[in-house]
Amino acid sequence: MRTKTILLGAAIVAAGALSSMAQSNVFSVNTVGYYTLNLTNGFNLIANQMDLDGTGANNSLPTVFGTNLPNLSKVLAFTGSSFISSTYLSATHVFTGTTNTVNTALQPGYGVFVQIPPLPAVAPKLTIVGNVLGTNGVTNTFQTAYPVGLWILASKVPVSGGVSTNLGLIPAANLDSVQQWNPATQGYLAKHSWLSASSSWTGGQPTPAVGEAFFFSAHVASNWTQNFIIQ
Repeated sequence: MRTKTILLGAAIVAAGALSSMAQSNVFSVNTVGYYTLNLTNGFNLIANQMDLDGTGANNSLPTVFGTNLPNLSKVLAFTGSSFISSTYLSATHVFTGTTNTVNTALQPGYGVFVQIPPLPAVAPKLTIVGNVLGTNGVTNTFQTAYPVGLWILASKVPVSGGVSTNLGLIPAANLDSVQQWNPATQGYLAKHSWLSASSSWTGGQPTPAVGEAFFFSAHVASNWTQNFIIQ
């Protein structure tokens, strides 16, 4: 098996899972890794940027979150006009609710809110394990489709930096905008709007972190195209 392990967080808990993957007899050219998110009690706007099987289509609540969420945590997907939620029951390790809609938002390129209840007093660290989409050593091109209106988007791969210069999001229309969530204050940060004439953002370029999703408001339906090389 030919794998490359990338450690994108400080957590050690995923090391055993990665080791077991690396010791299997299945040949793979995928990059296997993990990243860790420090969640807070309340709402967290996150993205799954590690894929289950390399298809980018088969991730689900159990494969992304496992049994790592506190009891009664909620995962909420945005439909463009309202939220659909699924609730985790730790006693049975089951996610209830409209899971199909939430599963769709857990594919790389999109995002969800995770609501952690008031207890436990110390919110958990969430470690997401899987494959980085694409083949090692070549330029991989990914597209994330978005409609007119408001949607939750994220990078398809676990990288951070300027949403345009690092992540390749060049809006198709003037005044398309990005708005990030601040889990510490439980509120939205200032909106950044795209100015087509100057190819710049009002208030500076947004810089999402690894595992962070954001709201994107589009005046024209288009695709976010990313080019990414797994070294």
